[in-house]
Amino acid sequence: MGPHGTPRWPALDGQPWYIGSYPDLGDLAYGSDHEVVDHAIFQSTDGKWHLWACVRNTRIGRLLYGWEGDSLEQRHRKPTGVKMRAEAQYGESINDWGGEEWIQAPHVIVVDGQYYMFYGGHNTELGECQICLATSEDGRCFERYRGPSGYSRVFVGPGEARDPMVIRIGDLYHCYYCGHDRGRRKPCKVYCRTSADLYHWSDYREVSWGGHASGVHAWSAECPFVVEVDGYYYLFRTSEYGPPARTHVYRSRDPFDFGLDDDSKWVTTLRVAAPEIVRDGEQYYISSVEDRKGGVQLAKLKWV
Repeated sequence: MGPHGTPRWPALDGQPWYIGSYPDLGDLAYGSDHEVVDHAIFQSTDGKWHLWACVRNTRIGRLLYGWEGDSLEQRHRKPTGVKMRAEAQYGESINDWGGEEWIQAPHVIVVDGQYYMFYGGHNTELGECQICLATSEDGRCFERYRGPSGYSRVFVGPGEARDPMVIRIGDLYHCYYCGHDRGRRKPCKVYCRTSADLYHWSDYREVSWGGHASGVHAWSAECPFVVEVDGYYYLFRTSEYGPPARTHVYRSRDPFDFGLDDDSKWVTTLRVAAPEIVRDGEQYYISSVEDRKGGVQLAKLKWV
């Protein structure tokens, strides 16, 4: 890394490798139509590295499936099976347009030894996607949060809310996620809410949408991920799963402003889809699900 305040942009450093294979779902498979998409990469207290991913187009809808390995760079980790399915008792009902279970896009953050997994769910009563929470003490066994309603959700909206990720900035946790403004299918926007305790969240703010790099449509700003490098905040947002995949990167001093239908803060476009950025020591890594039938890939990431 260079001196503090030096503007940079991210670049792939070498060829990617597979860390998760195409899952064998047994009776839950609907032929070979299922696809591996949004995911989380994290390390449990016993040192194992875990990959949990949403698998869609299964016989029952969307579910979370897992793999684990001994190191972050291990190829083709061991499948560990279905990790979570939507549960109605927690307000995670089937979606009302396709009659499918709906659980997706996990993201894990560790705070003072406690694991917090945020994920997307669906609630028929609301008719919208929602952001839900489960916690763990060891990074293996997660228990759903129960809010005042008894449900696992921590917030909804505007309209649908999905693809959460959380980063601490200053004294507050910032949850970036995407959705469709006031329930409309267009445009897809990136929002941010803040929290002091990871349970109670502020009202939303729009932080990014549109621009010529990805256009304005229902999937133009999916899977947001924010990292801080040398005093700058970098927003990664996917417009195409591909191939070729397209994730557009925006750089800003202000974590609440990456451009509203404005590409002035755009710095580069990477051939990855729905990425997670993971740091191990000084080395950064970036994941991708461009090959939805092959599984999740990981590559080294450098800042140039």
